[in-house]
Amino acid sequence: MRVIMPRFSHRLALKIVLPFAALTLAIGAVGTLTATGELNARSQEGFDSQLVHDGFVTQSMVVAADNERRAILRLLANGPGLSQNWDKTATLTAWLERALTIHPNVIVEAVDTSGHEIVGVVGRGSLADTVTQNHDLSSWPGVSNMLSGGVDSLDVVASAPRPAVFAGQPVHNAAGILLGAVLVGDYLDDRTATIKASVHDDITYYDVNGQVLSTSLSLPPAQWSSLALDSSTRSSVTPTSVVELSRTAGGPGTEILSPWTVRTANLGFVGTTASSAGLLADTNQLRIILVTLFLAGVLFTLAIGIWLARRITRPVHRLVEATRLVSAGDLEHQAPVTTKDEIGELTDSFNQMTRSLRDKSASLRITMTQLQDTYLMTIEALAAAVEARDPYTHGHTQRVEEYAVIMAEALGCDEAEVNAIRRASVLHDIGKIGIEDTILRKQGRLEPEEELRMQRHPVIGVDMLKGIDFLDPVLALIRNHHERWDGNGYPDQLREDEIPMGARILAVADALDAMTSDRPYRAARTFEYAKNEILKGSATHFDPEVVTAFIKSQRAIEELLREAAEEELVDHPEADDLGGWRLHVAGR
Repeated sequence: MRVIMPRFSHRLALKIVLPFAALTLAIGAVGTLTATGELNARSQEGFDSQLVHDGFVTQSMVVAADNERRAILRLLANGPGLSQNWDKTATLTAWLERALTIHPNVIVEAVDTSGHEIVGVVGRGSLADTVTQNHDLSSWPGVSNMLSGGVDSLDVVASAPRPAVFAGQPVHNAAGILLGAVLVGDYLDDRTATIKASVHDDITYYDVNGQVLSTSLSLPPAQWSSLALDSSTRSSVTPTSVVELSRTAGGPGTEILSPWTVRTANLGFVGTTASSAGLLADTNQLRIILVTLFLAGVLFTLAIGIWLARRITRPVHRLVEATRLVSAGDLEHQAPVTTKDEIGELTDSFNQMTRSLRDKSASLRITMTQLQDTYLMTIEALAAAVEARDPYTHGHTQRVEEYAVIMAEALGCDEAEVNAIRRASVLHDIGKIGIEDTILRKQGRLEPEEELRMQRHPVIGVDMLKGIDFLDPVLALIRNHHERWDGNGYPDQLREDEIPMGARILAVADALDAMTSDRPYRAARTFEYAKNEILKGSATHFDPEVVTAFIKSQRAIEELLREAAEEELVDHPEADDLGGWRLHVAGR
């Protein structure tokens, strides 16, 4: 059978796959051609339209910035404060800073009649970090002409030390005497950043000679020369005609150039560069179309293939499904025998094997359950033997289990968590088998070294039980049932939610029984005393949520205490907090 089935399966796969594989390839070819044509048409059209639109937006923002600069200039020049404070440099500086409070990126230069700077201020109000004086601005284009009366206003680009564009006009006093001029501008790199944030394209400012003044492209200034415009390109750019350039510097892209004109002054050119990476959106569209076509083809192919395969191989599929169910653990399943050929014989043989496995598995489960019960009984007997070493702790684990289960149910723990708490309650002190009798039965308080030895019992207990698979859920509860909410417990100094919930419940139950039971070093306390001590320990010793559950469950717990009491409980108060439990925290 192992020789025949692979050859049969191979021939069957060829019969089903070959025709549908050819169909899939045909669908893929048609889909590729269709998607490629769609991409070429849509991506080129969309890219060109978006670039033109962004160029118009860039021009409108450039014009808006120039108008805003000119409006601020008129506001400053026509205001009385400028001429009145012209000869008082400190007062003039303060006045300009106040005037520019709401214009953080504006630059103001006040120059005397010879073109020397009286004061230069970068607007940031009282936070102005750039105030300059005594620079010679007479060499700026048009400044000397305006101061000599040749023009009554100008627009100029200052290329150094940080490229900026300015609008200026003369300043006269009340008598009409020329005092100098005021220039209002802003840095071009601030402009490029602002426009780029709006149009999401890179912006470049060029001077009239085609040299780069500022750009948002990711290029160091040393490489800006690669962007320079030649004379042919510059002459092609007019107010009614723009130019498109292909760019590779700073990444592949297309740049649209337009003139940079303020009123009648030609300051240079403005370029808007759209990265070719934008075409990725169209490429993604192509991929979506291709994937859609391929998926449709594959689904169609699979649908036909499945239909034919079911007709041809239905008995084989039923047997395969049966093997899956059996391998998943359903040994009751029997594969239907629908044919009398080799597949039918194989199916019948498989059913016989499944019945045999079912019988042997049932026997094995019974044996494992008996073994697990025996193992647990042995461990519980060992835990009982530990209790028997100390007559004062007789019945301790049973009472802790009852208290812990009541609180766990009050907290809404599920059945698995409650069962883990039950087992942990029985086994939580099993590690005391490794503690000397002289420590366990000592009358009075333990010495520091004895306390450290006693604090090892949770770790000893876990070491004894680890490796027993069905006890894995209780190991953390045993190890951490002496941890404190504030992190001062042992053995791991866990705190708050780091402590497993079951261990937090055991801590309260353990403390309750420790205080309401006789100990070698003191008599049993009353339930009221224990309750008050547990309340005092909330958020320090114990989880506040568990303490709340304990208070809600106090009637049921008191009933257990009354039923289990063999002696009258007498209140023996001590001065220290949690006095009845402190030694128990140390391990007792």
